Amino acid sequence: MNITETVKQICKARGLALADVAQKIGVSASSLSQIMKGNPTLSKLTAIAEALDVPVSEILSDGEVKSKVRCPNCGHLFPVSIKAEEGTDEDGTPR
Repeated sequence: MNITETVKQICKARGLALADVAQKIGVSASSLSQIMKGNPTLSKLTAIAEALDVPVSEILSDGEVKSKVRCPNCGHLFPVSIKAEEGTDEDGTPR
């Protein structure tokens, strides 16, 4: 999986649009797209990761999206890991 797909997947899991991420790092949406499709610098990857509240390693991962869910009863954050099977979307539907 490439950086663009991974960032889109993380955005989807967090309910964000790419435009939201672009705004957080101070670039236009088209510039963000160019950054992700090219060979982004470590500083750009770090900025994107910070905007998504994930480690840089997650952006460079093999497609596993990690997120946190807050318990409505106790308020604690619990890590959640979502990995789509080959040929399916995150919800398990075939592509």
